[in-house]
Amino acid sequence: MDNATLLEKLRCNIPPQQELQDAIVIDEVPKPGYVRFTVDVPTSFSNYHGGIHGGMAYFIGEIGCGFATYSLGFNNVCQTATINFIKAVPCCKVIVETEPIHAGRSTAVIRVTTRQAETGKLLFQSTHTMFLLGPIQD
Repeated sequence: MDNATLLEKLRCNIPPQQELQDAIVIDEVPKPGYVRFTVDVPTSFSNYHGGIHGGMAYFIGEIGCGFATYSLGFNNVCQTATINFIKAVPCCKVIVETEPIHAGRSTAVIRVTTRQAETGKLLFQSTHTMFLLGPIQD
């Protein structure tokens, strides 16, 4: 699959709301399973303290593991997920990186690490077990 087609396939994992489409930029896919992207987290996704809402943190991880699994060539759904919240910050631009821990015949385990773009500080990290539904059709 060529790079343009791959990026198009990855973007289909982003919900259609324009605010989310505009906020997420895929920077690179250096190799299958490894995706680097940024999210400029809108303030509409803050919690009552003004920080990035935990649900938005989970959403970022879910998008990331979907990107990673698609880049491995598989349609997928999330089977289980865990998230560790490390640092609370106001809504800001974040850098997200995925790393496959396991890629088998029926499941893949993906680690998603999210850092504050400005400082590089670790904000949250999630691990997702993805059920593989079969190869992506071109």
